Amino acid sequence: MATSLVVENETPSPQGLPIGFHFFSMLAGLSLGLTAPLTAGFAIALGSSAFEAGLSVASLTAIVFVMDIFGTRLLPYIEARRSISFGMALWSIGSFGSALSPNMPVMASFRLLQGLGLAFFASAAPQAAVAMAGPGNVGKALGRFTACMALGSVVGPLGGGALVAIGTGDTGLRIAFHVCGVLAALCAIGVWWVIPEHGAGFPSVERPRLSLPRLPGILRPRSLMGLGLGATGQGVRSALAITLLPLVAVEDFGLSSVGIGVVLSCMFLLEVVIMSVGGSASDRRGRRPILAASSTLGVGAVMAGVAALYLESVPLFIGAVIVLGVACGGMMSLPPAMAVDLASSPQVGLASYRISKDFGFTFYTILIGGAIGALGSAAALALCAVCFAVVLVLALAVGETLPPRP
Repeated sequence: MATSLVVENETPSPQGLPIGFHFFSMLAGLSLGLTAPLTAGFAIALGSSAFEAGLSVASLTAIVFVMDIFGTRLLPYIEARRSISFGMALWSIGSFGSALSPNMPVMASFRLLQGLGLAFFASAAPQAAVAMAGPGNVGKALGRFTACMALGSVVGPLGGGALVAIGTGDTGLRIAFHVCGVLAALCAIGVWWVIPEHGAGFPSVERPRLSLPRLPGILRPRSLMGLGLGATGQGVRSALAITLLPLVAVEDFGLSSVGIGVVLSCMFLLEVVIMSVGGSASDRRGRRPILAASSTLGVGAVMAGVAALYLESVPLFIGAVIVLGVACGGMMSLPPAMAVDLASSPQVGLASYRISKDFGFTFYTILIGGAIGALGSAAALALCAVCFAVVLVLALAVGETLPPRP
């Protein structure tokens, strides 16, 4: 890796994050979310089995996970503007390649390319947000960045579904992947105008290279508890939103696809608001009180969902899901800020957080998915309540991580 990629001038921008960065973060989220729910269906349309389609979906996150583990001395130390642009360019090429794929093996190879691009983007973009926001604004920077990404991801599936309806057969699917490639290309080009060169990084003497994980200071008990908190909170949120809540809505309450989409969209939009507001507030009032309130609210909302099952009350279930949007918003924005607070450097904090988040997504999706099949919906919801309670206990054990202001 060329030495020129290493950040050399790391003066954070005192003006804070430029508006353009928020816009292109949202555009990136839109591109990433546009074809996410379409990939399995497209793989089947290309002749793969359901199992092979599932592997195609999982391959992307697997590449990101591997890069997060073995790229702790590579991804965080590449100049942010180049890394973001390179990552979105790879995502764009992978989207265009998928759209033109004649069969499943060709599409799978382009999916791997997209996974590599996502790894570069997911590493550089949060670090650029923190660096440009300046000292004392970690929660605000990560909260607003995450909110913009989430907002784009919420709109993405709706846009993808509309594009699929344009043509017959797999034509609509191919159009959706082409549009995804155009959006990613616009993002790759746009970041060169909104991110200052060498102005979105941190001091480093590292030469970028692939290696075994190197995260100094992370093995301390307090840091590990903070990472476990983040893995649990985000993992349970993912399992709820992607697997458990849609299944309960269909099988136990008989909601239509439109009804499920409306309810979950309300939940996601509330998450976006809480990510932005909660992240900024945590820079002033601390991380622990907001995270403790979010996890407590999560316990209450999930138990309300259990009560709705026993009472067969659709309004109570819908209310519980919407309240979960408030609770899960804190789970999405505050743990990465805590990881930065507890680490020896922002690079180490964000790199270790990504690894813990990848693990949490995988572990809790499997755990809660297995609980649904073995114990039923009510027990799976109760298990989610236990997980939120674990987050609360860990938040109290870790204590306040916000560094004192000078």
